[in-house]
Amino acid sequence: MISYSQQTGLGNLGNTCFMNSAIQILSNTPGFADYILNDIYQFDINLINPLGSSGEIIQSFAALIKELKCRKQPYIIPNSFKKTFSKFYNIYHGNEQHDSAEFLLQLLDAINEDVNQIKKKPYLVVPSSQGREDLVVAIESWDIHSQRNQSIVTQLFQAQFKSKIECPNCKNMSITFDPYMMIQLPLGNKKCEKGIVYYLLDDNYRQQQMTLSVYKNYNFEWIQNEIKIQLRTQDLVFNLSNQERNFEIQPEDDIQYLKQLLLHSKLLVRRLHFQEIQIPQNYRCYTLVTHTNPEFQILTEIITTIFDFRTKIFEIYDFIEKNFAQQFQCQFDLFLESNSQDSEQQCYFCHKQYCKFCELKKCQHSIKYYNNCISQPNFQLNIIVKWYGQGIPTMFNTESQILMLQDKNDQLSINKSLLTIYDCLYFYQQQQQLDENNSWYCNQCNQHVKGIKQLLLYSTPQILIIQLKRFKSSNDMTQKIKNNIFVKFPHVLNMSKYVTNLKLPNDYLNGNNTNELKYKLFGVINHYGELYEGHYNTFIKNLEDQKWYCYDDSQVTEIHLQDIITEHAYVLCYERQN
Repeated sequence: MISYSQQTGLGNLGNTCFMNSAIQILSNTPGFADYILNDIYQFDINLINPLGSSGEIIQSFAALIKELKCRKQPYIIPNSFKKTFSKFYNIYHGNEQHDSAEFLLQLLDAINEDVNQIKKKPYLVVPSSQGREDLVVAIESWDIHSQRNQSIVTQLFQAQFKSKIECPNCKNMSITFDPYMMIQLPLGNKKCEKGIVYYLLDDNYRQQQMTLSVYKNYNFEWIQNEIKIQLRTQDLVFNLSNQERNFEIQPEDDIQYLKQLLLHSKLLVRRLHFQEIQIPQNYRCYTLVTHTNPEFQILTEIITTIFDFRTKIFEIYDFIEKNFAQQFQCQFDLFLESNSQDSEQQCYFCHKQYCKFCELKKCQHSIKYYNNCISQPNFQLNIIVKWYGQGIPTMFNTESQILMLQDKNDQLSINKSLLTIYDCLYFYQQQQQLDENNSWYCNQCNQHVKGIKQLLLYSTPQILIIQLKRFKSSNDMTQKIKNNIFVKFPHVLNMSKYVTNLKLPNDYLNGNNTNELKYKLFGVINHYGELYEGHYNTFIKNLEDQKWYCYDDSQVTEIHLQDIITEHAYVLCYERQN
């Protein structure tokens, strides 16, 4: 660490590191700090709000922030602010240790009420969806929230959750949209005991392990639809296969049957390429492509590729050449799997008996020519790619049967000794079944049921605050246990895949539109040790000089960018870039 004397710390009054860390974060929050330092808050103080402090908290907080920014002393004692805040929040009397994330939320709530422009809050009922479109209900819900809350806090820090609860019996669903100010991410386990594991293939056919939570014996059609929703596309192809065969599974087959098959196979999911999507439905030839060695031993899982049934055979050769052979400089021949392997029936293609594989010569004929016994063009073929010569591709090497997608894009991580923030965001939005103590009343079944609940991020705010929930109660509920797992998080966070609506709440009515949702890190609150015997400090990108500093109570030191991401991260603060 490099010493830097021009930043001002906050003296510890006795276990007040939780408070000091939160204050330093807010004093360097883009947009919010300017609101305080330029005295804009003075015009917004609400003296008659019964939920506020008649401006005492915001005035005391502003005085503290201004003193911090004067840089006249190495550190200052926040005694006056603590006394004022404790006057309205009795829990902070004394010198007990508290949770910094909880304090940050309560401080923002207090400031929101002190500068709330709504003088008299009306009583309003939050609407439910009742079959209406999400956007309509979300706008209506935000409008109701805005009729009770209008402040710098709602503008910068608040957005909406989409909460879904479904009856497992009749499929009745309730959808509501609720405001939030902090995303509290549990550090989930990557293995979902009540779920289906599938593998998403990228353009190079590398596999990324995914999980779909399942809480009822639905059928395979439901699984397919849920995966399409999860991946936000309808253009998918599914294979249930291993290195021996491709398994047929029907839409009506139940999940228990699927789980039995998954004991010795994989559910592979691939996004269709643009060329495949362009093929009309009644022209599609669903082709199982199997890669083998010269002895026809299968080298990898079997994948479906969609060709136009008018495709020429030489074009299939070109497809394999382009997608595989050029990468690995390996030779291959194509074969068709015959229908007469164990019978006297004539082969469709060569008209011989007991034919297993028919060589597919490179020619001008179309697939239809080889399949002229099929009356409709929407049919399936099995094509064998037999690799031979030097250098069989490593991705098809039997010693490396699974090539997992690496973590270069910070998506679901493969290393089980750590999590990424994307892992946590993914697991956070999975379905959960309510227990008997939290049952939900279904107004169609007219009874309490163990509903299937899902909490989604419908929108995100300008300032995004994420808490990594490291503390949970022990089994006997007598103490809090800390999870010290390392959670990897990026300097630039891409939320596009994890948010239903990419607009800010206030963009609903002014027409702003965007296809990106990137956030830049500007602050991290760290926690060391246990909950009641630990210590907080914070890493912050200073607003004035754009350098990173460690604010550790009265000590302030400059730090290097590579030192910011540690296993002690507890609260992450991001600013939206677009």
